[in-house]
Amino acid sequence: MSYERLARFYKLIESITIGPPLLNARLAHLDRLADGPVPKHALLIGEGNGSFLLPFAKRFQDTQITVIDQSAAMLEIAQSRALEAGIDITRIIFRQADMRSATLPTNYYDLIVTLFFFDNFDESTVCKMIPVIEGTATVSAQWLLADFQAPEHGWRRLRAQLWLAVLYGFFRVFAAIPARHLPPIETILNSSDFKQTARKTYCGQMLYSILYQRSV
Repeated sequence: MSYERLARFYKLIESITIGPPLLNARLAHLDRLADGPVPKHALLIGEGNGSFLLPFAKRFQDTQITVIDQSAAMLEIAQSRALEAGIDITRIIFRQADMRSATLPTNYYDLIVTLFFFDNFDESTVCKMIPVIEGTATVSAQWLLADFQAPEHGWRRLRAQLWLAVLYGFFRVFAAIPARHLPPIETILNSSDFKQTARKTYCGQMLYSILYQRSV
């Protein structure tokens, strides 16, 4: 899997497809996060070009942030955008790593962020990743998840299935993602120690955004 050759065009690709709803799903729970304890350490996995990083870093100026992405080009763009936005990047670690083999500290992050990340992988890979990520979270951590879904019935389901077929076809060709269809991300994460505290949907229910709280 590699987003290297798409990195320069990724923002454009989003803007001409469903860019605004994607951004809304990413930022859906910032206000709720701001109402609680300020995260000390946040882990942003598969952040890409910084669409969530920039507004998050501006709002939570005391949070130490680790950004992990497999694409060096995406990380470079995210870092450049942060600098241009006047964000203090000395509190941000930009780390190139493949989450299928990356090592993470234990019981360290009190906020985990996975936005449109798990849809790149098949179900078995997601099932292996989630316990690893869970192990890096503190006992009171929150987890922010956003991704695609196909509604259960009606024209919204047909519309989502068409969009997903196009998107998976495109990213399998140009980014060599291993997945062919959506894994049951929400079901898998619901079996962990994290419980949903808020859920929103966008774009005719094709996108969802969930905030979880760890309960152990």
